[in-house]
Amino acid sequence: MDITFLENPDIWLIAGVGLIIFEIFIGSLVLFLPLGIASLCVGFIFKLQVNYNFIFIEGWAYALVTWGLISIVLSFLIQKFFKSKEKKDVNSY
Repeated sequence: MDITFLENPDIWLIAGVGLIIFEIFIGSLVLFLPLGIASLCVGFIFKLQVNYNFIFIEGWAYALVTWGLISIVLSFLIQKFFKSKEKKDVNSY
């Protein structure tokens, strides 16, 4: 199984756009949006590596780790800034 397609920046950018479009239709705001934005970030990093000849992400394993870390950080940031400040009680109408 050839897994080097994960080093292709176009795959990451297409996946990021697809996940963000999927988020628009689902609307969970915590799952697909951070994954999509993280995919776009990894795709842009790979594009910069190809165009400017510097190495930040060395291989597909580092790309997956970077994608995971960015998506976790974005998920926490989205929950922090968009979470409702007031607590809802079952008995409040």
